[in-house]
Amino acid sequence: MIAKHGGDVYGNRGVVLDFSVNINPLGTPDFIKKAMASSLDDVSRYPDTRCRKLRSAAAAWYRVSEDTLIFGNGAAELIFLAVHALRPKRAVVTAPSFLEYETALAAFDVPADFFPLKKEEGFRLPADRFLSFLEEIKPEMIFLCNPANPTGVLTERAEMEKILDFCETRGIFAVVDECFLEFVMEPERHSVLDRVRAGKKGLLVLQAITKTFAVPGIRLGYGFLSDMAVRERMEAARQPWSVSVTAQAAGAAAFGPEREAFLMKTREFLLKERPYFSEELKRRGFFVYDGAADYLFFEDIPGRGDGKLYEECLAGGILIRSCANYRGLDGQFYRVSVGSREKNGKFLEMIDSLY
Repeated sequence: MIAKHGGDVYGNRGVVLDFSVNINPLGTPDFIKKAMASSLDDVSRYPDTRCRKLRSAAAAWYRVSEDTLIFGNGAAELIFLAVHALRPKRAVVTAPSFLEYETALAAFDVPADFFPLKKEEGFRLPADRFLSFLEEIKPEMIFLCNPANPTGVLTERAEMEKILDFCETRGIFAVVDECFLEFVMEPERHSVLDRVRAGKKGLLVLQAITKTFAVPGIRLGYGFLSDMAVRERMEAARQPWSVSVTAQAAGAAAFGPEREAFLMKTREFLLKERPYFSEELKRRGFFVYDGAADYLFFEDIPGRGDGKLYEECLAGGILIRSCANYRGLDGQFYRVSVGSREKNGKFLEMIDSLY
């Protein structure tokens, strides 16, 4: 059985190498580990419900007002809180896209319409066609992911701004998930966070330290929005202690003086390893789509059969992400994280043994 998300090493006990999760290939940095270890002295206390130290550090790093920030048990919690706070009559999600957008809408009985990203267009988001779709559907809420999950496709900022300008004039609330943007060179050039800094409402920008600092086990996501009424409704619905003592300590450290050097080292690593891994898969006959995140999205060689590669890799102790449960995709599509040259080589050896 294919898990809803990657990382199910618990249900697949024989996994030796996990390519199914998109976390930083350099692993958890020592300064984050030290912060988490130091926080153990405080686990006998309840977490700070306001996340004061974390809030101050994040606001200083992003040059935003502390009041624009909201924290949660991963970005997924904030997705659910946003839907709960807004209760839109209708929403739009691109397809394929991160599954929790659709799940959150369904949890609150919000009808969702799906904008199809086309294979022949490289699964890119065409702004003009998307705006025509919004004009027809007239949703009250949309979800966008940049870079996209699972494809890794990066939408240029000018296109994002065009979409968000349209949403602003039509009163459509936009959730823009930028959880993978730190893996891109010059992330600030692609982010839409300036709109929040400018006080524009109707927008929630999501980020997380989960992927960036390889700490999915502690769960910490955060969002930016200038609409205080929406933020207050989200906070009112949030379980008050959802961000643990350890998560807050890790988060505060993530916005400390060692942040930028670690992120630049990560980007330089990906700048080297991502093209290598991609070319090696292409050389073996796979179709790899152009992306910008810390993972590759590819299509199996025609005629192999849906899901076969997933099962074969799992039998060999390697867990990859089948994209069969993404709307608009099937078992021919897969996603693998970019790892070290040695780790990537193990996957390529597995491929060579199968084809």
